[in-house]
Amino acid sequence: MERVFTLYAGRMFLVRFTGLLVFFVIILQMLDLLNKSSDILEVDGAGVAELFRYIRLRAPQIASQFTPFAALLAVVLTLAGLSHTSEITVMRAAGMSVNRVLKPFGAICALIVIIHFIFHETVTVRSSEALDYWEANDFAINLPEDQETRTNIRLKFDGEFINAESAVKTGDLVMMRDLTIYAVDDLGIAEGGIEARSARYENGVWHLFNVRAFDSATLTVTRSDSAVWTNSLDPEFLFALALKPEQTTLAELLRKIRQLREDRADAREAMTSFLSRFSKPMATLVMPLLGAIAGFGVHRQGVLLLRAVSGSALGFTYFVGENLALALGKLGVLPAIIGAFFPLALFLVVGFSIVLAMEN
Repeated sequence: MERVFTLYAGRMFLVRFTGLLVFFVIILQMLDLLNKSSDILEVDGAGVAELFRYIRLRAPQIASQFTPFAALLAVVLTLAGLSHTSEITVMRAAGMSVNRVLKPFGAICALIVIIHFIFHETVTVRSSEALDYWEANDFAINLPEDQETRTNIRLKFDGEFINAESAVKTGDLVMMRDLTIYAVDDLGIAEGGIEARSARYENGVWHLFNVRAFDSATLTVTRSDSAVWTNSLDPEFLFALALKPEQTTLAELLRKIRQLREDRADAREAMTSFLSRFSKPMATLVMPLLGAIAGFGVHRQGVLLLRAVSGSALGFTYFVGENLALALGKLGVLPAIIGAFFPLALFLVVGFSIVLAMEN
């Protein structure tokens, strides 16, 4: 009897999970494509093939991001349905404990965690890197092979605040686009600023193009076609500081962390992101425990909807807590391992407490 129920409930959960994940990917991909389609088709020669290329690169990101969320809703819907038809009540009356009722959900969630981790490391990381490179080059067609790309760069180095829309390395050529540089004194007061349409690293020197400079002492603005930027920031250190962990393999991310530590730079954000690559897929393991409240209780009490909403709310609380802890870990407020794994550990305790309460 237990084997029949395990296969029945497990199949029901897997079907709902797959359907919800496909639904989220389709809906969110359509909305995202509506926002980006005009930029993609604006390029000369772009057509339907480029739209499908964007979908191919963007869909893995959406699927990876919403896998735990789809698992949570699938658990709640499946348990609520089994409770509504009194199937859980029958199995409990037949002697099955809460743990045994939740066994198929836990087993499938463990399988989802493994597949999610492998999919993220082999597909999502590479597609994210390729999409970021393509977007940084305004969705151009026939781009040369990308070696490294960074976007939305924000960093402080050598007494200057540096903002750039993107930095791209192609062969031996390193370019930055839409660069803004603020020179500050020891008190943090801006002494001047430089805006450049682009910058190229050549022979150990950064060359700026289409430059506009502001001097706060004389309150004057000067323009020039080109200028030399005297900052000692080299491309290797730039790409390490502007690291995007979600577009980096685990091996490469570890190398960048070691490089940052050797250069005595702040590696807390990179280390927290490295640990989160393990903790985020593992979030799916918590969902059967948090959603368990939706499936247990006396149906005639008329609180099935309330229990389903409570289970969903606990899952949403987990996602909020996870993002908050990761943000604090990246800022250095919390140690990296605490920022990555504390919400998981905390909600595992909460989930097991719910299961024990249901059992009693």
